[in-house]
Amino acid sequence: MAMSGSVDTGSRMCETARHAELHSIRACGMLDGMDPVLRADDLLESLRSTPMSRGSRMTPARQEVQDRIAAILGEQNLPGRLAIRIARQLMVKFDLSELGDTTVWRAVGHQLHREVKRLRAGIGLVDRQIVVVLPKLSPNQIEELFDELQRVDRRIARTILNTALDAATPRATARRYVEEFHRVTDELKAIEPDIARTVANATFMASVPHAKAIAHLKRFAELVGRFKHDVAFARTVAREAFRAKDPATAAERFIADYEQIVAELASTGTEPQIARTLSAIACVSSDPLTTAYRLLQNFEDVLRLAQETHPSVARSVALSACRAANPLSTARLYMSNYDTIVRLISVTQPKRARQVAAQVFRSDDPVRWARRYLATLQGSARS
Repeated sequence: MAMSGSVDTGSRMCETARHAELHSIRACGMLDGMDPVLRADDLLESLRSTPMSRGSRMTPARQEVQDRIAAILGEQNLPGRLAIRIARQLMVKFDLSELGDTTVWRAVGHQLHREVKRLRAGIGLVDRQIVVVLPKLSPNQIEELFDELQRVDRRIARTILNTALDAATPRATARRYVEEFHRVTDELKAIEPDIARTVANATFMASVPHAKAIAHLKRFAELVGRFKHDVAFARTVAREAFRAKDPATAAERFIADYEQIVAELASTGTEPQIARTLSAIACVSSDPLTTAYRLLQNFEDVLRLAQETHPSVARSVALSACRAANPLSTARLYMSNYDTIVRLISVTQPKRARQVAAQVFRSDDPVRWARRYLATLQGSARS
């Protein structure tokens, strides 16, 4: 996922102004003569003002209208599932007389297209997340929620946002997750401070996270204790194990698979650090050992490619790209990102250009994140 920079306040102001105008028009009873663009905004605002509805089975006539709306929305270059979900919500939440005609539906599609672009570029949401959240919240509301989460705890803001988007009420859910996360973390610190945040991060989404965390903490701590210096792996174990009904047993199985694969790769001459990294990735698959060998082959292929032109970051590129569906193509993209960032940052900060590039070449919006990371470095230096 791409990382997000500052929210576009101009877009927020425009959205707020449109909403004010809509409220005025509705108050005057002028919806029938409303401009199609404003009518589209009104439909989307009203659609998002209530929770998602499953509705009931439609008559053939209403189903035909829904299909027509979805088709027109889809013409505006939207993710297909988003067009279907919006069309469905329009049909179950409004009378046919409120939906307008094809000019209104096309205006809805144009508005959604702008919103999709805004969420991709601004917050870095992927299409799956956009399909889930746009019928529930406007970009303005999503950006404000992300800002709120960052003010509370920047370290977990992205994790909580990503999780809460799937909920029926994302804003309320996100706020509850933050509260539960901090409560679990604070209470576990006195018991096992080294893995408190890891366990809390894996359990705060449960309906009773505190009880669940405490119940499994002792056994889990014993299992993960020997990996507490490998924070990334400890977090992977926690995340995967606490999805199971019996987290401690799942952790035992996960660690056993991991150690078996590490030994297997080491026996082929793979460097220990590479073996551990690839094993941790492979363990989350349904066939860990086969996946580990595939990742190793991908890693070696990418490493050879990257060493020819980017030897200083070849290992990082190879480890990042080896899990992609097309590792070599992904590696070329990463190296292109790296070069772009180096050229950009070298204009003003040549000594930091490669450091910045090495950190953010994997992102979907490398230039934006290069600037953010550089600003962070400069802020730290001033402090």
